[in-house]
Amino acid sequence: MWHYNGTADSIPYPILGLAADILHMRVKGGSKIRSLLQFAAARMQGEVRNPNGMSLRQVVFTGSGRGVTKTITCVEILKRKVEGLHQVSKLYYNTVKEVWKSPQPGAPGITMERRVPAICIYLSKDPLDPQEPGYQPPQISPGVGDRWSTVCRFMSQLIYRI
Repeated sequence: MWHYNGTADSIPYPILGLAADILHMRVKGGSKIRSLLQFAAARMQGEVRNPNGMSLRQVVFTGSGRGVTKTITCVEILKRKVEGLHQVSKLYYNTVKEVWKSPQPGAPGITMERRVPAICIYLSKDPLDPQEPGYQPPQISPGVGDRWSTVCRFMSQLIYRI
């Protein structure tokens, strides 16, 4: 039976100018969304503070391969939990080197390199450059009046159709 050993090349963040002490959430295909969100939300909401006594203002989520969709899901949920987050997203490719060792002594193994899609999403409470490609401003949560007007419009359309 062949023995598998896979390694991914560590590429620096595709987003330039990040602080060295930034919270980096590495999302993998088997990561639990609940665990990732509890950890990140507690730090971004100020429930857990860093050694300086400050809550975090920035976080980076990265994921590659099967972890890309889970990364996006985590970010979207966190943006709803913590209001006012600016976002910059970057897509890129990671090179994964797979080494398959032969079970027979002396037989050559197989080495393959694959390029898998990856995503890096930077969230910040502080304003970011809106001219940066991949920038998204904070979501504006609808107020009570907005919701009421939406309900009224929907009801009037229903009544009109009857």
